[in-house]
Amino acid sequence: MIDQATGMKPGERYRVENVERAHQFPGFFQDGKYYLGPELLTAVGWIEGTRFIYDSVDAEGEPVFPNREAGTIEGLRLTLVDSTALELSRIEASETIAPLDDHKKSGTEQEALRGGVQSRGPLRGKVVVITGASSGIGRAAAHAFACKGARLVLAARDEEALFEVLDECTDCGTDAIAITTDVTRNDQVQALAAQAAEFGHGRIDIWINNAGVGAVGNFEETPLEAHEQVIQTDLMGYLRGAFVALPLFKAQGSGILINTLSLGSWVAQPYAAAYSASKFGLRGLTEALRGELTEFPDIHVCDIYPAVMDTPGFRDGGNYTGHALTPPGPVYDPELVAKAMVACAISPRAHTTVGATARLAHLASYLVPGLPLLSGWLTRRGINRSPKAETSSGNLFEPPSGRRSIDGGWRKSKDKTPLLIGAAALGMIVGFAITHSRRRS
Repeated sequence: MIDQATGMKPGERYRVENVERAHQFPGFFQDGKYYLGPELLTAVGWIEGTRFIYDSVDAEGEPVFPNREAGTIEGLRLTLVDSTALELSRIEASETIAPLDDHKKSGTEQEALRGGVQSRGPLRGKVVVITGASSGIGRAAAHAFACKGARLVLAARDEEALFEVLDECTDCGTDAIAITTDVTRNDQVQALAAQAAEFGHGRIDIWINNAGVGAVGNFEETPLEAHEQVIQTDLMGYLRGAFVALPLFKAQGSGILINTLSLGSWVAQPYAAAYSASKFGLRGLTEALRGELTEFPDIHVCDIYPAVMDTPGFRDGGNYTGHALTPPGPVYDPELVAKAMVACAISPRAHTTVGATARLAHLASYLVPGLPLLSGWLTRRGINRSPKAETSSGNLFEPPSGRRSIDGGWRKSKDKTPLLIGAAALGMIVGFAITHSRRRS
């Protein structure tokens, strides 16, 4: 039903037909509110009766209109407070709203766009699903995609932390929803896909499998249910994500599936057997999916292989060693992985390695057949030299307590120890390779 006062129809968008001598209105009206752009769904104005209230400020931060009242709207005509009359016209569903040049924008429009969301770009308005979005790499990815103007569907088990991330992303000006999801549950992953598709008006452009847990300890001293939970999350959780995303991608003819793997996908991790099984399994899963998708050139499966990242994972994971756990150096910024994900979303590539250590591990996996033996010795030595600690299931079966974050706090400014350890490890690997080669010859 058309509003008899303003002349607007519910659910429709209306642009202002701007004229040069008047204040410029680059956005649109919809359902009694005024928005700055098609996907920047943060209202900066609204209609009260026929009065148009607009929170616009100039470059100095001063209100453009006294008392925030820009004018009145009657019969699809906006009459400004200075009596300038501007016509309103309905925007067709196939049209887009082109942003004005910067020198024509008010302080409000310029500040909104400077706040992080880009007015243009290949990810603008794309629907992106991110699992494990409450902390670590997933949280960093949420921020990175929000700043590119993507529309986000954030998923994780920790509802409180998830809504914190939601607030952080919407503060950037993008549109996002949070859906509490346990990727070990078929029904919850299916519900995530259904709600994401509804949010995207039937479309999902990018699905990021990122949720992950870990359990460290001697194989037989780690409870079987802990091993099972790692595999259910780190392998089966990714399979479930692919299972619900790919049919949508095929129906729409395009889509990008991004999987977070690990340097552990190449080099087995002694004392983390289930984690190794999952990460090695993911390599097989993704390669198999690529083989099935050769008839769909616009559907891509992208693997991200990070080195050891400074996330809360080591602190929050299951620990059955009896010792405190610290990540082996060098430790990298998780923002690097988020940037790699954005790069894959813009220009898909099958394999992306993040961090020099991951590249070295990949190379060593081919050059040093006995590398897991060396890895086992280094891990065992590191664990035994660590302080005693209580065993704990950590975040295996429920979200961890305490504040969630991107960083784990493992990096220290100007601390060169991780680099030295990395260099020493590389030297040991090279030495091991040479020795092994001589013995074989």
